[in-house]
Amino acid sequence: MSKATLKTIAEYTGLSVTTVSRALKDGDDVKQPTKDKVKAAATKLGYRPNLSGVGLRTGINYNICAILPVTKAGDIVGDVGTLSLIAGLTAGLDGTPFHLTVLPLEPDQDPLEPVKYAVENNLAGGIIFNLTLTQDERVTYLHEQGIPFVTFGQTEMSIEHAYVDIDNYDIGYRAASYLYDKGCKKIRLLSSSQIYTYAWHKYYGVKRASMEHGIQFSKDRDIIFDTNVDNYREYARKMMESDDAPDGVICGSEISACGMIAGIQDAGKKIGDDVQVIAVETCDLPSFFTPPVPGLRQDFHSVGKMLSRYIVQCVEGADPKELQYVEKTTLYPR
Repeated sequence: MSKATLKTIAEYTGLSVTTVSRALKDGDDVKQPTKDKVKAAATKLGYRPNLSGVGLRTGINYNICAILPVTKAGDIVGDVGTLSLIAGLTAGLDGTPFHLTVLPLEPDQDPLEPVKYAVENNLAGGIIFNLTLTQDERVTYLHEQGIPFVTFGQTEMSIEHAYVDIDNYDIGYRAASYLYDKGCKKIRLLSSSQIYTYAWHKYYGVKRASMEHGIQFSKDRDIIFDTNVDNYREYARKMMESDDAPDGVICGSEISACGMIAGIQDAGKKIGDDVQVIAVETCDLPSFFTPPVPGLRQDFHSVGKMLSRYIVQCVEGADPKELQYVEKTTLYPR
């Protein structure tokens, strides 16, 4: 079926193209019953405004580009929160003239590369990206280019920019406190590389809880970096069979929790008795583990909607310093 146009709607309704155009713009010179008739026809025919034409008239590029990492070859499953994040990004643009394009950040690719590609090819009026570094050259580049952007995650830079983030300090603090309250004395934190700002935030949260409970927690001894783990199951089995086995583990995702739980059980240890496990989650998957494990739930759909709302405001000229939001997680004790 060919794309619906103003002329298509005009022929369908028996109205002039001019009347149809004014009705779709809620013109004061068009009566409400006519507006309703035209909008109903536009919906039925699948009409979408020509954003290129709108952009030429307004000087605004209505394409929002989200640059998100993709699964590397050989992974069993990707980030289970990505689809929810994209759904939230789309929902946040609903009712606006903006639309979403997703560009992949390939494994081992320079994170700046797809950002430059989007800018140099005029693919976006605004850019969203995640996995922020404490000193992130993407922030510097976009700021210098004058391109509106919002980050999923914070930086530690002097450049004030719009961001939406999960409160990872709170995650670390609450997860560690949960384990200590269960009687744990020796916990391990599964962490992403500390080039990422959120990894530091999580560590500081765990450190605070450890100090409050009078228990030692060492960054060098008690953090398991995912860059050092090829197989979580095998890693967990060896860890639990060692003389330095922990009695509590904080898993950074549902996927790492799957592997750790399997490895702990391979070592003949019982979850909930020999070792406590808590996961950072984006869905209800940990409730189906055997046994179910508690989780701190990140709402990626909510984050996606907020990211989209902020980027629209940035494109429209809002002060980025006024667009900074940190969302807390919800504990599911199980």
